[in-house]
Amino acid sequence: MESKSATIRRLYQEGKSVSAIAKELGLTYQRVYNTLRRAGLLSTKGDGEPSPEAYANFIAGLEILGVELLEVHAKLERPPQGKKRFGPAPGGLSAFGPTRTEEGFQAGLEFRLEFQDEEGSFGFVHLRLAARYRSSTFPDEALFRVFRERNLHLNLWPYLRVYVDLLTAQMGLPRLVLPALKL
Repeated sequence: MESKSATIRRLYQEGKSVSAIAKELGLTYQRVYNTLRRAGLLSTKGDGEPSPEAYANFIAGLEILGVELLEVHAKLERPPQGKKRFGPAPGGLSAFGPTRTEEGFQAGLEFRLEFQDEEGSFGFVHLRLAARYRSSTFPDEALFRVFRERNLHLNLWPYLRVYVDLLTAQMGLPRLVLPALKL
């Protein structure tokens, strides 16, 4: 039989809030909160950041199951003239997710790149790709914010580089190799 503390931890990792767990189990909010703090699952800071222990536990239990290309739009609107420039389009690089899956969650990146020459914009590439993660913990807002800043870009940037290189070559443009990501 599962102990109260184990039940509290399990329910929290399934995405339930402290107050929802307290209500469901007939416990005080403080009892649930203290149990989760001792387990390193709640922040010890007042700034909404997860504790280092909570983040380390989350990362230790994380596995990438796969990466999927969700959407691609690439268009060469006219032949380029003269000197070509490539740069982020409005929106540039942005993260999305997390979305629950059977195994854990999915999160991804959207990347918008614009091609310009002396006359202005002549084409673009827009990509959306996502990683599927196995995780017993569904990340709350604070946990996902740290994950997005530290890990998500590192997990998906190499795939974005390959797709941009491939698409620019297929469009008859000079191959564009995005720089290594530096966080």
